[in-house]
Amino acid sequence: MSVGLNASQARAKASQDMIVYQETQAIMEKVITESGLGKFEAYVDDGTTMTISTPSVANTGTVINPTISVGETLIIDSQTVTLGTTGTSLNAVIADINDAGVTGLTASKAGGYLVLTVEDAAGQTWTYEIGAGTANASLGFTAGVYSLTNPTSVSYFEVWQGTTADRALQNQMEEVIREFNNLGYKIERLTNSSTNRTFKWYIYW
Repeated sequence: MSVGLNASQARAKASQDMIVYQETQAIMEKVITESGLGKFEAYVDDGTTMTISTPSVANTGTVINPTISVGETLIIDSQTVTLGTTGTSLNAVIADINDAGVTGLTASKAGGYLVLTVEDAAGQTWTYEIGAGTANASLGFTAGVYSLTNPTSVSYFEVWQGTTADRALQNQMEEVIREFNNLGYKIERLTNSSTNRTFKWYIYW
């Protein structure tokens, strides 16, 4: 007769417990912030496993240790970044991109390749576009519209709405609600109208 959890089950349980812990901590942090401002309610609509509405993706170029010519351009979501202002090396390209301050765009490197991390705004669709910049070939990127993978929050929303069945996700949400109910709070899930496919926590006291 087998009792207890096997290793796989134990790992899964630890992961689920951590999600609930992190979710409740994020909500409580918002409660503390809002109550400190004299408010009696708080919303959490992004930044947690269950509510994220601004997903991000990393797109890695295909050219190792790329160099560019002064004045070449990179275009992300119709915003043009002119490269070569600080040099033509990979480090200079990264500096130029980050200094441009394009909303939701961060440049870094991994193994000698340029990495563009794009965070999309909350919206009905999650996509970004690499335009026909003159530096595309030098950096190893292809112009086109790219879709971001749905964040985990979409699955939680679908379970809440009843369009998907997943007892583990359902139990995690119920545990978060139970934690705050036990502390005397009222907490609800509301559709995030910015996405219509994620929810936001509404907690009041």
